[in-house]
Amino acid sequence: MDISTILKNIPLNRLLIYLVTLGVLPILLLFFFFFGKVDELDDVENSIQNLKLFAFEKEKKQSVNKAVRSHFSEADHFYIDKNLENLRFLLPEIENLEEIIRNPHFTEDEGVRKRLEFLTSPQNKLRFTESGVQSTAYFQEVIETLAHPVEVNSTDLKQILSLVEGIEIDTYKPLEGRPQLIILDFKLDKKSGGQNNDVFELNMKLLKREFQ
Repeated sequence: MDISTILKNIPLNRLLIYLVTLGVLPILLLFFFFFGKVDELDDVENSIQNLKLFAFEKEKKQSVNKAVRSHFSEADHFYIDKNLENLRFLLPEIENLEEIIRNPHFTEDEGVRKRLEFLTSPQNKLRFTESGVQSTAYFQEVIETLAHPVEVNSTDLKQILSLVEGIEIDTYKPLEGRPQLIILDFKLDKKSGGQNNDVFELNMKLLKREFQ
């Protein structure tokens, strides 16, 4: 049976449907192909945009890192030893106790002498112990933990925070040679009773980072 005979046996309305379908099919295929390519182009464009954003963020981060390294490039390795561990605290109370003891009418009071000995001893000075040393190609960092708590007043706290944070607080100004110091832990407990209404017990932990 040849093709002409087959076509004659197909009803006209069905034949028209077949012809229309055959005519539309290439257009549909072209349509799907076109939009498939458009989706691919969108994906490529999104990838390019994401890559640009990633490159921008990386460059921005590197710029910040360079600025930080530059800022702390002249840091003093012994900054903590020189400027924090040499501080004396509760000076008004020390002066008051010394005046009491110098008074010729002072009756021996073991509590007064013990208090003065404590305030002027290394027990009430900042003493940091180092641990967790880590080094990279760009910096070295170490955890500085107080060996024991110290007693301070609000004025002492301002001085400590000014030295640690590198900012001006009241009359205290930042000093040169400060390495990057980050407070990891800061615990402050208020002492109660007697003359210690403005006295706090301080414990703290720092991260010291020095750039190569």
